[in-house]
Amino acid sequence: MELLSKELAKRIVERTMSVVNYNINIMDESGVIIASGDTDRIGTIHEGAIIALKRESEFNVSENESKELHGVHPGINMVIEFQNRVVGVIGITGNPKDVLGYGKLIKMTAEMMIEQEHVMKELEWTNRMKEEMMLALIYNKPNSVILLDEYIKKFKLTYEHPMIIFIIELDLKNLSTKNDLEMSSSIIRILEGTFKESLAVVINSNTIVLLHKCLHYNNKNEDYEKNLSKVALRIKSEVSIDTYISTGKVYNKLLEIYKSFDIAKETLEFGKKMHPKDHIYIFESLKYDMLFSQSNAKWKVNELEETYKLISINDKSKVLRETLKVLIEENGELNNVASRLYIHRNTLSYRLDKIYKLTNRNPRKYIDLFWLYSSIINFEIDSAVKDNNI
Repeated sequence: MELLSKELAKRIVERTMSVVNYNINIMDESGVIIASGDTDRIGTIHEGAIIALKRESEFNVSENESKELHGVHPGINMVIEFQNRVVGVIGITGNPKDVLGYGKLIKMTAEMMIEQEHVMKELEWTNRMKEEMMLALIYNKPNSVILLDEYIKKFKLTYEHPMIIFIIELDLKNLSTKNDLEMSSSIIRILEGTFKESLAVVINSNTIVLLHKCLHYNNKNEDYEKNLSKVALRIKSEVSIDTYISTGKVYNKLLEIYKSFDIAKETLEFGKKMHPKDHIYIFESLKYDMLFSQSNAKWKVNELEETYKLISINDKSKVLRETLKVLIEENGELNNVASRLYIHRNTLSYRLDKIYKLTNRNPRKYIDLFWLYSSIINFEIDSAVKDNNI
């Protein structure tokens, strides 16, 4: 990374010469003048700077000494240092005794500006790496980034840990003027400050994606609505912009996080369409309604199959699945269900409680019962077909 560019050297000269009445030259590591108040000298060799570079220390030039050196005026030459490395020389034209005090201040100013420039470039590079990594993960293109493993280590992610995607859509239609970089930087700072162990990046002009590493392994159904509402209020207060925020589903593998992104996208679209007055859309709260929407998203099949497997692997005799079918057919009338199955009400309660424990879905609640029955309808047939083909 270039530490002392011509552009930075020019800014140093312009800034310092605005407060002192002496000509200032900036030389690179080869002693070539790359910025100067005397533009005719740019591109020429400064012999005083070469001596200072060899000494790695200050070199003063008197009136008499200047006559013996080519292209050198009386003054002082002080090496510019960054992280214990000499990166250039700053020269001030004038009587060394008169300009020495200014020289030390200008040297300090130059080194501070180089430090600031370095920090900004490091931040820019880090943001670029973060964006490349995030785009590769959410669009399921891990091979598109050669250094993906290194990026993942740099940002302290792990390949196996519960993670979730949030999508933050910015409502820009009522924003008359905006500074995209400043605005997005502020929002990212708010997001990453609120959700620890998280990374946020801009993926287009009005969308920010946040990858959140869950703090606990057992928080798959963690309710983020409260924190997201606070975030939305902070963004509105500090950045003066409204947002729509949606969540995906928690996945335990980093390379499956694209599924969470796809779910968060659909949750955002569904939420804005069906609940336009709301601005926070939680997948876990909306997925029952989303299940019966017209989209053919793969997550629906996966969710129902996951529920079915939770029942089937613990229901070798198929009594639980049969109980659910009869429960639907009898419109939830428990006495009729017990009678049809020739079991006691207590036995029926035991079965329903077991289903609830296995799936975290209560068959006594209609919406959960519909979900459970949908899983059986979709996958019991497939299971029967496979059994018949064995």
